Amino acid sequence: MNNIAQIIFWRLTIFTLCILLASCGRKAPPVPPGTLRPKPINDLSYKIIPDGIELKWSIPIRNRDDSPLVRIKGFRLLKAEIPHKEYCEGCPPPFGQIIEVPFDAEPKKARKMVYEDRTVRSGMHYIYKVRTVKGWLNVSDMSNQVSLAWHVLPSAPSGFLVQLTKNGVYLSWQSPSQWMDGSPVDKGLLYRIYRARKGADKWKIVADLVDSTDYLDLSTKKRTRYQYKVAAVLLYHGTEIEGPCTPENPVQPEDIIPPAAPLDLVAIRVPMGTELFWQGKTESDISGYIVYRKGPDDLLDKLNNKPLPISRFVDRTILPSGVYTYWVTAIDKADPPNESPLSKPAKVEVVEERPDEQ
Repeated sequence: MNNIAQIIFWRLTIFTLCILLASCGRKAPPVPPGTLRPKPINDLSYKIIPDGIELKWSIPIRNRDDSPLVRIKGFRLLKAEIPHKEYCEGCPPPFGQIIEVPFDAEPKKARKMVYEDRTVRSGMHYIYKVRTVKGWLNVSDMSNQVSLAWHVLPSAPSGFLVQLTKNGVYLSWQSPSQWMDGSPVDKGLLYRIYRARKGADKWKIVADLVDSTDYLDLSTKKRTRYQYKVAAVLLYHGTEIEGPCTPENPVQPEDIIPPAAPLDLVAIRVPMGTELFWQGKTESDISGYIVYRKGPDDLLDKLNNKPLPISRFVDRTILPSGVYTYWVTAIDKADPPNESPLSKPAKVEVVEERPDEQ
């Protein structure tokens, strides 16, 4: 027995030494449970597409302790499908079977994950959440939640026209008659108008949703080329179901509004000819004035080609006897410039002096 006890003693001693030798070296601080799980996704979003729902989220690149996330195995998408009549906002969603979304790659900054769910139906409300799967038992916390109702998209409006007017850019279109699955439209639609500078891809919404099939855009800048497009929108159980846009239609607003005619034109005969006065600078974009004259021969003469910068003019032309009528117009600073209507006329009588009257 003594030999057996000694053998057991030495075996236990050797085993203990091996454990001590294996544990030698620098010890790291203890890691709290769960800190190496991925950070939760917080930007889950959706877009309704013709035959389903497109879900998008940023791929996480950090763990909860802010250390780099080296690899991801995939994502677990939770989906709840609820008839509209049974939907309760704020109630716990009845999530069904988990949808496994494979990834198995190294996460990179600014990358997006896109998943299309084509198993959707009209008349249903859908709720989604997503979790990142790092390993078998290593899964992130839940993401933010998205909730929406789904309906087939409306088709694009037809007959889209863009026209310049004195007041702005006038848009008109015809309401779509069918949903994108070919069935007739049986619900009221609204419209969203987009505008961008010609050649740019940055589209801006011009106004809130409009309930008519025309719109006057008063916010354009002159000599800037724009392009427009319009989409039909169905408001469906709190969700905006936006269809495809019309083809883009370009336009370049121009100043086509002439200034008002000058006022209070007066013509007086003076020793040097005929002097004209009128009320000037009644509008801020006036660049000058043009003077017209008609004589006894009923021919209308334009007396200056370059606009006058002041509201005074002397006609020094040696004229034969007769009655002469003068008018003045205003010219604005547009390119090309616009000319106002004629002012009210002013008349003078020219009498030739005879030698015996001197």
